[in-house]
Amino acid sequence: MKKTALAIAIPLAVVGIAVAGAWYTGSRVEQEITRGIEQANTLLKTDAPDLGMSVSLLGVERGLLSSSARYQVTIAGDDGEAPTTLVFTDRLEHGPFPASRLAAGKLAPVMAQSHFALEQSEFTAPLFAAAAGKAPISGELAIHYDQRQEGVFESAALQFAQDGESLRLSPATVNFSVSGDRKDVRADGQLAEADLVFLDAQSGQPVHVELRGVGIAGDKKENTNGFALGPSSVSLTSLRVKAPGSPEVELRQTVGEEVLKQGEKGLDQTLSYRVGQVVVQGQEIGGLKLDTSLRNLDEGTLKSIKDTYNQYGMSSVGDTGELTPEQEEALKGQFLQLLNSSPKLALDELSLQTAHGVAKVSLAVDLRKPDQAAQSPDEMARSVLESLKANLKVDKAVIGDVVALQASLGGAPAGSVDPVALKQQTDAMTDLFSGMALQSEWAVLDGNSLSSSLAYADDKVKFNGKDMTTDEFVAFAMGSVQGLGLGGDAAGAEEELQEESVE
Repeated sequence: MKKTALAIAIPLAVVGIAVAGAWYTGSRVEQEITRGIEQANTLLKTDAPDLGMSVSLLGVERGLLSSSARYQVTIAGDDGEAPTTLVFTDRLEHGPFPASRLAAGKLAPVMAQSHFALEQSEFTAPLFAAAAGKAPISGELAIHYDQRQEGVFESAALQFAQDGESLRLSPATVNFSVSGDRKDVRADGQLAEADLVFLDAQSGQPVHVELRGVGIAGDKKENTNGFALGPSSVSLTSLRVKAPGSPEVELRQTVGEEVLKQGEKGLDQTLSYRVGQVVVQGQEIGGLKLDTSLRNLDEGTLKSIKDTYNQYGMSSVGDTGELTPEQEEALKGQFLQLLNSSPKLALDELSLQTAHGVAKVSLAVDLRKPDQAAQSPDEMARSVLESLKANLKVDKAVIGDVVALQASLGGAPAGSVDPVALKQQTDAMTDLFSGMALQSEWAVLDGNSLSSSLAYADDKVKFNGKDMTTDEFVAFAMGSVQGLGLGGDAAGAEEELQEESVE
């Protein structure tokens, strides 16, 4: 008898605790919603004042196990136009054990589980029509007792069409999590397909743009000065563009990555871009790589610049939005203060990898605090520039690959290009451009490659191994450009190549 009573009592006790917890959570729902909206409006006002966006609570209906709420997002109009409003409905399941989470096998207790969606209105009716009647924007959000939040943002499949132009988007999702203090944010999202058709302004013919496999990711943590440290990225499996009168171009396996971190002498930021393969009219050209970096950026000065921009942004709402001479002078002074920390700017690598070789260039610039005695722009530039290094290396085979591609895209019918003649002409063009570079002394021969190097420091230049003064280098550069006189020869050689490679 006691065992039977115990078997009944334990589930009842668990249910009682859950109901009590749900009642307690329900009593805090409106308080938590109000606090969240206040935080959102503060963030929008301080970090994005130009958006003119705000969030408000339209109402809350509280129940024992769930509540419902409605929010309004208001976006200020331009030039006296009426503001745009979006209304979202939200069904909030009270914790600690919302039914939808239990059904999904998520047993960890939470304060509430939100299910939100865009509400249909006169303004959003076209979006609902494009989504075939479904909610175009919706999502879920779990609110933990430590104020941590995690969820997913979803958009429905959308299709718009008007006057020969169209846009089609497959369903998209963004998963995200936010720490209780709103300083640690993580997100990743996917969009499988996007197709855009628009009319060319000159010809009136359609331009087709296709995106496949779009992905985003980010893991950012805000530091004490409000800078989001950490990595972020965007990726594309394929980007294809087909425009009238131009060859079809496709970029495959494209990735862009950004990282902001705390360095030894300030903030360091790197930006990297990769294109696995560039394809033109079905022909593979090669891969592209671009790496850039900014280092030794003084954090305090950057914060002052950001605060100043935000201040000017808030004060210019409803005005012309243009800075006054005093504001421009203030910002100019703050930017000059960045030079006190000796920032370093670099094009770490820009390269093209073709089937037979690589072309690569790099550039590094070290800056410093300007000399107060500097008056003219030339004196200021010499004062600010502490050092500069540049390197260029081009495999001769890359020149041949590019020339061969240009010849094959010259409009000749498919299969009419004689490969033997094409090889002879690409070799001739490679020798021609190589000879031009060597004769002008802008490059030196390095095996089967052309290379060039430049170093500047203390008003002295070392160019391709030769020591010069700055004035001597400028005179050499101006003289060689004026003395080349090969523009007509190069153009004639290119025309000859396209003519002779076709039988």
